[in-house]
Amino acid sequence: MSRIYDAIKRAQSERAAQEKSKDNPDFERRRTKRIHLRVPVYVYGHGAHQEPFHEEATSLVVNSHGGLLTLSTNVRSGQQLLLTNRATHSEQACRVVRLARRHRKKLEVAVAFTEAAPAFWSVPPPDTPQAA
Repeated sequence: MSRIYDAIKRAQSERAAQEKSKDNPDFERRRTKRIHLRVPVYVYGHGAHQEPFHEEATSLVVNSHGGLLTLSTNVRSGQQLLLTNRATHSEQACRVVRLARRHRKKLEVAVAFTEAAPAFWSVPPPDTPQAA
């Protein structure tokens, strides 16, 4: 009898957690908060026939584990890329995790870093309250 009771309680708990995530617009499944930030980057990779390419691009949304870029070069899901922050010249390896054509000539490309890199985007620190 207690196994049935435990299963019912577990199901109720899971259902409540799902409802909480639907009802709370601030609920975030990502490991780190996304920030809308335009950062100019160079993107390096290989095209469909293994020819190397580079492109100047700009981020739309960033976090410590990757970002969303607009590219005119066709890339594929899973493809390895190298990003260079044009302001700091820091480099970060990443892979393409999602593609979407939102603009006529540009792709929105979601990339995931091979390892967390919170300093890559040079995100400004959040405003801290001033003591009066």
